[in-house]
Amino acid sequence: MTSQSGPVVLVTADDLQRREQLAALRRLRPTIAIAHPRGPLARQLFMDLLACDDALDPLPWLLSARAQTVALLALALALDFATSCAASRSNARRALAAASDAAWSAAMREADARSRALFGRLLTASDAWIAPDRLVDRIADAQDADAVRQLLSQMRARSALPVETAPQRSLVEPTIAVLLADLLRLPDAVDPVAWLATARGEAVARLSLDAMLRQVLPTPQHLVAERGAAIRPPIRPRLRVRAGPLIARLERMEFYANCFRLHFRARIISADAAKMMFQPFTPDALTRWNGITRVVDDAGYRYVVQIEDYEVMNQCWWWRQELTLACWPALDAAARSLTLHQQPAALARYRIPRIGDQMVPLAMPELGALQVRIPLPH
Repeated sequence: MTSQSGPVVLVTADDLQRREQLAALRRLRPTIAIAHPRGPLARQLFMDLLACDDALDPLPWLLSARAQTVALLALALALDFATSCAASRSNARRALAAASDAAWSAAMREADARSRALFGRLLTASDAWIAPDRLVDRIADAQDADAVRQLLSQMRARSALPVETAPQRSLVEPTIAVLLADLLRLPDAVDPVAWLATARGEAVARLSLDAMLRQVLPTPQHLVAERGAAIRPPIRPRLRVRAGPLIARLERMEFYANCFRLHFRARIISADAAKMMFQPFTPDALTRWNGITRVVDDAGYRYVVQIEDYEVMNQCWWWRQELTLACWPALDAAARSLTLHQQPAALARYRIPRIGDQMVPLAMPELGALQVRIPLPH
């Protein structure tokens, strides 16, 4: 293991992961095909990102150079969420009516009540609502943008929610669902695209980048389902690495036809770091190490790293984690070694807010850089 010295710029674990995934897509083997995001606007934006230099942080660039584009894309994503949920809520209501399990019925009613609080009648009204499918595919120019604004206005009327001049929910939980809840409460006189670009710029940049990466990358679940038999025996490096207060051990590597997997065990060894994680103690908080963010072979080709599975063992006095990373594409047959990197980053911590069901990142202790080389047997 080698460590970097000198001043570093600390980034959050999730932002670092997005940046490294983009950089990996620029350095794949030439024979690897990359999928395209849905819709012409997202495709062009993603091609612009791939043309950027690796040293460029994508989030500030999106905010400064493509603010209106990501705002329009985030608006389309929010309306797509509404149209898909409208259909799923109809199915859920039918399932609820036929439910015999009291606990399941109570959980469904609680979810329905939360939807009403966030979206009013938009997703919960019993009357039929025909909404356009795959809205993101239609966003291409100013004319389509006007159509999206009109559709949001119709959704506001349907939701029957009170108008708020400065809704704040998505400041607490910056997710697509809660962003939609704020958009539904804006006055009709407020341009939603301009509001997203100015009042929620950083959040919409992250949400838009996340959406594009989800559409481009094969999910870890898909890689697991399609990996087939191992193409070479697994190796057990039992390699121990350290990054700041965290010690991790690479237990096993497995190799398949379209991916390879890295299995880690990790723990925090610093009492001060543990105090930062658990003071004040909140039972709905989760601390997670996102793992190695960059994998490069000896030919210089890179691999996209995604979290496949993790298990956290949290107690007030210690923290341990098991983590599996899925690396795409499959290992190059000519590769003789792999180098694993992690840039300085903040350890990821999340809480589950009351207004939704998605985890919100919190500030955490920082991890240092690491780099380690692994020989590959042939």
